Amino acid sequence: MRLLWRRGVRRGGIVRLLGRLLVSRLTPRTPLSSWWPQAFARYLGGLERERLTPLALAAARQVAKEVRPALRDALARESLQGAELWLVSATVDLLAEAVAGELGFSCCVCTRLALDGPRYAGTLLGPICRGKEKLLRVRHELAQRGLTAEWAVCSYYADGYEDLPLLEAVGRPVVVHPDARLAEVAKERGYTAVGPPRGQRLGR
Repeated sequence: MRLLWRRGVRRGGIVRLLGRLLVSRLTPRTPLSSWWPQAFARYLGGLERERLTPLALAAARQVAKEVRPALRDALARESLQGAELWLVSATVDLLAEAVAGELGFSCCVCTRLALDGPRYAGTLLGPICRGKEKLLRVRHELAQRGLTAEWAVCSYYADGYEDLPLLEAVGRPVVVHPDARLAEVAKERGYTAVGPPRGQRLGR
């Protein structure tokens, strides 16, 4: 959003998005992923994809720099053990695919923006990739590739309670700086944790 603002891309739309974001902070039980992709899709409606691609790549480089060391180390260990890394996210493809490429993921399963020729249509192509939809999308992607997952040895790293369906599907669920609801479930079930729950201070 900072990059879009600096480039002067629909600043009025950015102000409205940020206003809605501030209001959503008053209702923490409503996850950002449940409404943000659709709101962002409307903001992008009519803009050319090629115009935004360089901004997405620049944003992805910034995201990669901000990945916490504990998570970066965990992903490096998974890769060294021969795991194929997939990014599964509610984030729209404009950014999610750029982040996946920057971090070295081999596949990106995410919320997809609809296109009208070379421009964004202002809508999503299918539902938001969150909750049970994440699990459905992963299964669909596996089928498309002719692959069968060995779920018992798969890991999934997540930070939100809405990610529970996919966490429950794998044999090695991992929570990363989880929200309060997921932190409670993780503690009860003995899930592996990377970093303290969201809102708690990080140790050195």
